[in-house]
Amino acid sequence: MEKADALLVSQKVGYEDAWDLRNAGDALESGSKGGTSTVQKVLTDNPFDEAGNLKPNIKYQTGEFKYNYETDANGRISNWNTDNLQLTERDGRLNYNSDSLGKIEGDHAGHIAGDRFGGSPELDNIVSQSQNVNLSQYKKIENQWAKAISEGKEVTVNIDIKYDGDGFRPIEFNVEYTIDGDFFSQSILN
Repeated sequence: MEKADALLVSQKVGYEDAWDLRNAGDALESGSKGGTSTVQKVLTDNPFDEAGNLKPNIKYQTGEFKYNYETDANGRISNWNTDNLQLTERDGRLNYNSDSLGKIEGDHAGHIAGDRFGGSPELDNIVSQSQNVNLSQYKKIENQWAKAISEGKEVTVNIDIKYDGDGFRPIEFNVEYTIDGDFFSQSILN
């Protein structure tokens, strides 16, 4: 599928519907390039390899509401997105995997899709975040999302996660979201 065709599919059926093409056995191109060849990311039901690491160059869905994720060539989470962010209805917080990759002293194992949004408690949704990012900068945005959802507003989210070289600790979160169609964007350095 050519990049223009992928964009056309996205425009015609919407991003969530494009994910459903997996039922027809189709793969969508990521549009990212490695050298001169295009990297194709395939949807998978199990994002982990036999060693328990995320597989490289895949798309997968996880969590209570099956949010969309992608990994890069190193098996690191590179994108999380949803056209319908939701609040969980369960009581209490799930136990989560605190062994995030690349963690340095003072880091937290931070949910990309927060627990209150039904985000997975496993490493398919958790990355190392500085304490300030996890408990302040990122949380402030999550609070805006939660407030909007509780007021009956529609929230969409797209987060690109950047890394330094082959490292596993994110260096930046590029957060784009809409609340009832109003667009917001923020870069958070980690």
